[in-house]
Amino acid sequence: MISSNNARILRLGIGLAMVVAVSLACNFLKPKITLPQETIPITTQAVDDLKQEIEAVATQAETTGQATLVIDEAELTSLIAFELQKQETPVIQQPQVFLRDGQMQIGAAIMQGDASVPVQIIVGVSVDSNGQTVFQIVSAAVGPVALPEDLVTAISEQLTHTFDQNIRPRMGDVFINSISIADGKMTIQGTTR
Repeated sequence: MISSNNARILRLGIGLAMVVAVSLACNFLKPKITLPQETIPITTQAVDDLKQEIEAVATQAETTGQATLVIDEAELTSLIAFELQKQETPVIQQPQVFLRDGQMQIGAAIMQGDASVPVQIIVGVSVDSNGQTVFQIVSAAVGPVALPEDLVTAISEQLTHTFDQNIRPRMGDVFINSISIADGKMTIQGTTR
């Protein structure tokens, strides 16, 4: 039989072990990526505004040889959302695109059977030596679990397709020199060829 003093020590030890186990579990299950909590509206007006801005920049480039296009979060989120709706089985759904800290930070959903699972994606955006935009997935995860490589590749291809189909052709003969991301905006700078 256990004495009351030993029973108290045993309960204390079990309690301490449970606190440590819960603490470790919470740290393990903590998402790697923390996105802003705000909701970015998805509207056709934002896409129309973006198309008008691109046309104005193309006209500006024809006369000055310089082009600067500034895309905000609502425009990019709306553009990606409407492009995804055109697909029969989109890779991601319900995108929210935040342009912060030099990266695209995307919150979205992936369908798993009948359930929608939240995913967080961090994308680095750069320009190669040919003036082509490069979307590099830095991190893509559902909570603490990284997405499979084929899914990451499909997301990167979708971003490239959206840019190549909707922004690049409208800019005319502009060679993209740089892309910077900060404070809710993506700034694309270029020159005519």
